Amino acid sequence: MGTTSGSVSRRGWLMLGGLFVLGGSGAVGCASAGGRDERNLREVNTDVEPLERRFRAIGRLSDPHWLGYDPNDSGREWIPDQDPRIRVVGVARLPAGAVRSVVGEPKYAFGPSEPSHPPQELAEFLPEGAGWMGSARYDKHITRSLYVGRFHFSPTTDHVYFDTVNPEIVGSSPSL
Repeated sequence: MGTTSGSVSRRGWLMLGGLFVLGGSGAVGCASAGGRDERNLREVNTDVEPLERRFRAIGRLSDPHWLGYDPNDSGREWIPDQDPRIRVVGVARLPAGAVRSVVGEPKYAFGPSEPSHPPQELAEFLPEGAGWMGSARYDKHITRSLYVGRFHFSPTTDHVYFDTVNPEIVGSSPSL
């Protein structure tokens, strides 16, 4: 199965790794191009477009590696979860120097932070010696409090690590 993209809104459809989700109080269905159920929802995606639409305030992303899956789905239920919590987690690069300008913004009060529970599938894509920085204020700036999300930045490697649940496309945010 290839990478997929889609849009997210309070009542819109989201397609991540073959999983169709109706946002809000919708329904879920699993399908592949061949019409078979897909249970490998932990496939690493490299499509940048869905991330840039959801995290546009962060800036231009490149070289992404991410997962989109329901962490509560064991794959053993016959009836899919009617209110899935889709975790979108991954890492991407920002243009050279962009991270330093983000973490250097005093109003966000960035400090040392470490990504919590990165999925094993992403381990090989996390930069070594990243020296991650995070800010609850910056997280709120990106999510607009519409969804749960943590963003960690590496000034030494120009990477962002994101860990979100049901990320929505929010209105345009002012640039730094």
